[in-house]
Amino acid sequence: MSDGNYFDGQADKVFQARDVYGDVHFHGPQQPAAPVLQVQAPPKHYRNNKPQLDLLTEIHDEALDRVPIAIVRGAPGSGRTTLCETWLHQHQDRFDRFYEVRVGHRVGADVLAELLSKLGYGLDEMPASLEARAAMWQSRTAGFKVALLVDDALSAAEVKALLPTRPGSYVLAVGSDLEALRARYSARDVELEPLSDDAALGVLTALVGEEKLAAEPEQRKELLRICAGSAAELNVAGMLLARPDATVRRLLARIRAKGTLASAVFDVAYDLMGEHEQAGYRFFGAHPGSGDVRLETVAAVLGLEEFEAEDALQKLVSAKLLEVIKGRYRMSELARLHAAGLAGDLEEIVVGYYARQGLEIAERALRTRWPEKIWEGFVPASLPEADAWEWLFAEQANLLAAAEAALQTGAHEDVIRLARALWPVYKDGAYPVELAAVSQDAVQAAQAAGMPLAEGLVRTQLGFARMQRRDWAAAREQYAAAAELATTPEEHASALEARGLAFFEPGLIARQQGRPDEAVSLLGQAEVCFRESLALAEALPDGRRLALIRMHLAKVVPPEEAALLLAQAEQSLKNEPGNLVKIRLWQGRKLIEAGSYEEGAAVLAELDSAAEQLRLHRERIAAFRSRAEAALARGFRDQAKAHVEDAVSVAQLHGFTAEATDLLIWLGRL
Repeated sequence: MSDGNYFDGQADKVFQARDVYGDVHFHGPQQPAAPVLQVQAPPKHYRNNKPQLDLLTEIHDEALDRVPIAIVRGAPGSGRTTLCETWLHQHQDRFDRFYEVRVGHRVGADVLAELLSKLGYGLDEMPASLEARAAMWQSRTAGFKVALLVDDALSAAEVKALLPTRPGSYVLAVGSDLEALRARYSARDVELEPLSDDAALGVLTALVGEEKLAAEPEQRKELLRICAGSAAELNVAGMLLARPDATVRRLLARIRAKGTLASAVFDVAYDLMGEHEQAGYRFFGAHPGSGDVRLETVAAVLGLEEFEAEDALQKLVSAKLLEVIKGRYRMSELARLHAAGLAGDLEEIVVGYYARQGLEIAERALRTRWPEKIWEGFVPASLPEADAWEWLFAEQANLLAAAEAALQTGAHEDVIRLARALWPVYKDGAYPVELAAVSQDAVQAAQAAGMPLAEGLVRTQLGFARMQRRDWAAAREQYAAAAELATTPEEHASALEARGLAFFEPGLIARQQGRPDEAVSLLGQAEVCFRESLALAEALPDGRRLALIRMHLAKVVPPEEAALLLAQAEQSLKNEPGNLVKIRLWQGRKLIEAGSYEEGAAVLAELDSAAEQLRLHRERIAAFRSRAEAALARGFRDQAKAHVEDAVSVAQLHGFTAEATDLLIWLGRL
């Protein structure tokens, strides 16, 4: 144990706390789960992909001294997940535990909670943060070889947080955008090809029976040609042929009558659906992007009662046209391509729903009061604030896809609504590329629609995205354009506030990186902008606007003046948890700036839990950095390194690449 509370070395369990009263006990889960060993056997109609199975074995056997990763790739409907399950079923004796988890658009901490629950831990026994849950998962599985199947992974970072550590473990990842795993972890690809005719015939035979297929050999050959080795189409064809009165000839006749749609097999299946199932099927064809969907969304768009929509969707699930993921529904890519040809103008209705509902919920989560200035009669949603935030994060991929679709169809106001709906999710910096893209589209839409107020607002968003990528000149250009569009004191105050931040952020970085002259110049310009904005805000009836600019001005003034400004801001923003975290951050930083190192560090330590729950990871990174600076000032170098390492972990896990780079450089100098 070194100075401060930094631990260096190895131990089975480590407890860290500021003050401890009484005894400390460590416990395993209250209800330990039985070891998970059994892997589900493949379906009886599964046909062996021997080269791919052999490659999975090779990848595992060549890396017994570490944790190999196989990325299983293939066309939609090719059976990627089934391939993984088949290999694991055949080789489960190589492992002590097997776990399977689907990622999709779920929050990483929730995915880890599912894995920890499989070890027997209840939610009340788990830490709250993603980083702590990842550490707990790795610690609790370090004693045995784990086979982990990660399905529907959307990024390498998601997989990284789930990796076991015991050599001999194995991770099979099915998903997209996983290229970074190759560079960092030497992951290898396993590519699935379409099934051969023999394998495809085997699938159909297992589903339908040999007698029915053998009776029509020429028609059987034509059906195999149409299915083209797609496991998804073969399953649908088998389902249709399994009907007592079905024949291959009759199925082919139906297919020929339908012409050249994306998949005639799916078209026949569509004809056999009821009215509500057909409506649900068309909905998924109209739905932008490939994200999963809430039942409530389907019911609202189609004008059905929720029980009617649920009955229809469950029938589509039974027909293997939809799958259920944690209570949400998703259609396979092949079926969705087919359904899109039947959707008609339904996409416009779906996009409009996301635009209106998204903006109403976003304003409930983060009140800005700008929408009612742009759209007369606008009213935020009435659901609880916590539910609003949960909805936004669950739907962010759908909202982004809807914005792209709206731009393509010229639905300009929907583009603007969707850009504003995404602002609460993107504003804190984890998605700068997405924020820049949707805001740039919204700028074009506002110009096309002749909406200067909306244009100034989304230009400010675009400026924030440029700042998050540290393109300060481009950010200031956007804020200057927003200022030119401003026609009221409130708009001018907002533009000046944003422009001040575009000077403040690079000024703060210059100070941290040891460029004092540049820092003084930039922070001085930021103060000028903030004071001009404050003068305008003091004449406005908007107390919230005044509180926000006071909070920003506090960042660049001496600690004594900052304390007063932050106290005033806190009084006005006391019902906004996110802004309270930011105020606490600057209260702690200003205490440290004034030399009250221990008191300031304590304030910063207390905000981490709330910041993590609110996904304010940029604030968490800043707090850890300031705590490190306070530790250094007190002579606790090892403790400072520990805080910087914590900041690096948060930055890397949540995609704050520039911050992670800065911190690693600093860490190397400590």
